[in-house]
Amino acid sequence: MKTTRIHLSVIQLLIAILVYLNHDEVEGLSKKDHEALERQLKLLNKPAVKTIKTEYEDIYDCVDFYQQPAFDHPLLKNHTYHPQMKPSLSLLKRNKKSSTSNSSSGIGLNDGGCPMGTVPIRRTTKEDLIRERRFNTSYVGGVFHFALEQTINDPNLKISGAGTISSIYNPKVLSNQWSASIVKVQNGRDQIQAGWRVDPILYGDTRTRFFSLFKAGTTQCFNTRCPGFVIVNTQIPLDMVFLTSTPGRIFEQTFFIQRDLKNGRWWLRYSHDFTQIGFWPSELFTGLKDFASQAAWGGEAFSSVPTFPPMGSGRFPKFVDTDKDAFCSKISILDSVGNTRDPAVSSFEDAHALYRVANKPITNKEFGHAVFYGGPGSNK
Repeated sequence: MKTTRIHLSVIQLLIAILVYLNHDEVEGLSKKDHEALERQLKLLNKPAVKTIKTEYEDIYDCVDFYQQPAFDHPLLKNHTYHPQMKPSLSLLKRNKKSSTSNSSSGIGLNDGGCPMGTVPIRRTTKEDLIRERRFNTSYVGGVFHFALEQTINDPNLKISGAGTISSIYNPKVLSNQWSASIVKVQNGRDQIQAGWRVDPILYGDTRTRFFSLFKAGTTQCFNTRCPGFVIVNTQIPLDMVFLTSTPGRIFEQTFFIQRDLKNGRWWLRYSHDFTQIGFWPSELFTGLKDFASQAAWGGEAFSSVPTFPPMGSGRFPKFVDTDKDAFCSKISILDSVGNTRDPAVSSFEDAHALYRVANKPITNKEFGHAVFYGGPGSNK
């Protein structure tokens, strides 16, 4: 009897070891899945020349420009890019901000930033990749809502850029929701977005962060999570945390997407002086290999549960109090020769009871043509 019990204990131990080796019960991933994630981490996390840890516990690796993830893309293997690259077309500086606003909501990296010849890339963890898998799965059963002002979708417009100054907020979201403010250019299935978002699915926290997104055919990629976006800036990283607005103190930031008319690269530019962050090479795209056919400004939200998060400041726009209404001010587009134009727009709302949007034409030079958007979401 005692021998039988010993045999049973040994068998049970062996079974437990096999289960442990082949399956992580906590994360629901097989050994094969974990090995695949480790391989992906090695591709994403390049050797660091310098490492910077922020006050929010984010770790940024200063990676040699030529070793950044962008160049893992098969279409970019034979590139001729270099760290000092700039757009061929300059953009005029914005007017000075009002005393009630603060345009330094994202101040870049501490410790002097990254050395010349390197670029900052937020270190990806296995937990990030696991959330990304669940993020992709949740999209299937989730619902998107939009509150945007957008141009007519017309290839004859030949848009070469779009930009705005966006007020920055921190809408409260659940773990399976996100809320964002965007400027977007699009042509067919291809699109590029930039702005801020609160996204625990993507980031694992509820801080408001600087993001970019490109879609090329069936490919969709945030920031540097997959090859494509070429970083040139040593000080201002994607994914960084923004300070957010409160009544009486509005934080805002400039986001601009600009096509280089000489070579078709789409540049992400930032702040009042249009600092270049990086670019998406034209080789990535089909529709956006040429001009954009549409631009849009405003808010987006997502939820995989019946309730929906707030958008913007969390209240419907009333056009009377920029201290409380979320806005995208000084919205503009660039035409086919790079001239700045005031866009003709129309509203796109798909959940008027939850979120609303409207535009206010130019009334003064300081605020320009503005989009007001937002809403409390749903409490079902």
